[in-house]
Amino acid sequence: MCISKIKIRPEKDIQLAILHYLKSIGCVCGKTKTMGVRYGKVFRYDIWTMRGKCDLEAFKNGVMYGIEVKSGYNKLTPEQEMYRDLFHKPPDRVFILARKLEDVINIIR
Repeated sequence: MCISKIKIRPEKDIQLAILHYLKSIGCVCGKTKTMGVRYGKVFRYDIWTMRGKCDLEAFKNGVMYGIEVKSGYNKLTPEQEMYRDLFHKPPDRVFILARKLEDVINIIR
């Protein structure tokens, strides 16, 4: 039995291809994640990063798209499943320009 090895593209390559495509069709799009910062050989995770958030976001014709990229047969993590469920619940999205805490408190109660 001959099993051929299928080369699986890394997620970063898939993301880049998606971003190029989205730009070419007029979407406003970009990556959403920054997990931390490297200080020399030490990597520090940002504790305030929302775990499970999709890799890419795109906007076109008034619609916001959240795009999670997986390579091969990788599955969603429990955090990604939770984010997907939260993402689908609200009928619309709200942007808040916050110059002080009260700007947020006045809208989100």
